[in-house]
Amino acid sequence: MSDIETAFWAAGNVTDTGPLRPVSALLAATRSVTRLNMAGEYTTFALLVAPLITALYRHAHQSRGGDQRIAWDALTQVAFDTSVVMRARGHLALAWSAARAAEDAARTIDSRPGIATAAFVSSQVLLARPTSSKAALDRAESVAAGVGSRAQTANDVQTVGMLHLQASLATAATGGDPRDHLEHAAEYAARLDRAIPIDHSTVIANTTFGSSNVALWKMSVAMEAGEPDTVLDLARKLKPQTLPTPGRAAQYWVEVGRAAASRRAHPVALDAFLRAESIASEHVRNMDTVQEAVAQMMREAKRSLTAGDLGNLAHRVGIVVV
Repeated sequence: MSDIETAFWAAGNVTDTGPLRPVSALLAATRSVTRLNMAGEYTTFALLVAPLITALYRHAHQSRGGDQRIAWDALTQVAFDTSVVMRARGHLALAWSAARAAEDAARTIDSRPGIATAAFVSSQVLLARPTSSKAALDRAESVAAGVGSRAQTANDVQTVGMLHLQASLATAATGGDPRDHLEHAAEYAARLDRAIPIDHSTVIANTTFGSSNVALWKMSVAMEAGEPDTVLDLARKLKPQTLPTPGRAAQYWVEVGRAAASRRAHPVALDAFLRAESIASEHVRNMDTVQEAVAQMMREAKRSLTAGDLGNLAHRVGIVVV
């Protein structure tokens, strides 16, 4: 990961320079890394992203006019994707650097969706540490209020809607009532059904946002609030095939697995985790919530499970079986 870290540090000021790549090629590469993030294909993502970050910084600093703005815009999206992936793989310091880079790029061009996406990943990184959960909530709430009042395009609505979902999770983590943020997110999702215009001048968006993703986040928030029965009730009302990406479908089964594991319904939990793994293996195996649940199951479950499929799953997610 050091090459990605260095790309953010250097911000395009590198010794190995060549001709600037066409902006059109960089936009195509940006869309590719976003697809890799959504699919949970993190190894391939990590191989591609460092040179793309450097190329975008070089364009942002050396180009003028429309190409310069396009470069800052694409850099915001790539930095956002990088923060998501690095956080998922446990590299929190790099995830924070990427989130800060996304915010700097977005504010350079005063991008509403960019500022919202940067706040989303900043809040996610902060929420990964218990002592900064209040900071995570404050970041999500303040930007959602500021950008949300100016939301005009589908890109704005998607990114601010996701920010309300993140605020709901942070609220639950701090012991508050997340319903207000969940209701706001549902309202934003409903706005997308009313032919709101898409801003095609930017690559910054969050196409995973919508009614089905709001329903999935309700499961995650209920799990964060320590309500596994609510998670399982919500799961019965949501069809995972309606979720927008493989990563989101995998998350559905992860939440079912976590809830079942907390109820000591170990065979149900194991089945759910195996379903999640079959959809997005690399993503699921790196999730700390999966690792924690599987470790707990290994301590509690019957030997017929721990010596078989559960033990094999524990090995794959990095749990040392004693």
